[in-house]
Amino acid sequence: MSRVADLAARGVRITVSLPAGTAAEIPAEFFEGELRPALRSELPLEVDDFQPVYAEAQVPVPLRGYGIDKMVEILESKRLAALPREVRIAAVMASLEAAGVPLQQVLKDAALRERALTGFVAAKEHEVEALRQRNEARVAALKQEIESFVGEKNREIDGLERSSKSAGSAFSQLQLRKRQEQERLREVLGHFVADAENPIPRPLQTSG
Repeated sequence: MSRVADLAARGVRITVSLPAGTAAEIPAEFFEGELRPALRSELPLEVDDFQPVYAEAQVPVPLRGYGIDKMVEILESKRLAALPREVRIAAVMASLEAAGVPLQQVLKDAALRERALTGFVAAKEHEVEALRQRNEARVAALKQEIESFVGEKNREIDGLERSSKSAGSAFSQLQLRKRQEQERLREVLGHFVADAENPIPRPLQTSG
């Protein structure tokens, strides 16, 4: 419901000023019905103007084209621009009378457009909130995937480092056993041949 319709529904009297100091009251039912609030919209959030919004909401074309836009066109015409406000309003009323269009039609056109805008904004608010929730859920899932991936890779790194350390330690033990075996072989043969004739080389001493 638009703000005007809401006020009317609350019992607020909606009146419009007419020429010669008179006024007319607009009944509450005048602003009711005709447009249902949009639950969703196919239009993009960044609309350049609101004409597509009015079209999507099926705001009816006013009789003989005399809606709020026509009033703006008359009020802002170059011919009336320099005239006092009262004169411009009188020109609008005269134009409506000549076209056989009641002022209430212009008011209703404006009310329907405002209602369409309110519905469009509400639909987009719903879309933005739904998008925010989807994005937050996806971000949380991605963070979980990243944490899981990092944990897996850290475990793989730890395993590779332990493997390298274990292999290095085993190789050092192999070198030590090789020297011990060389010494044993050389010592055994030393009982039968001179040192210079021993085919087993003296083991090289390694650092560490």
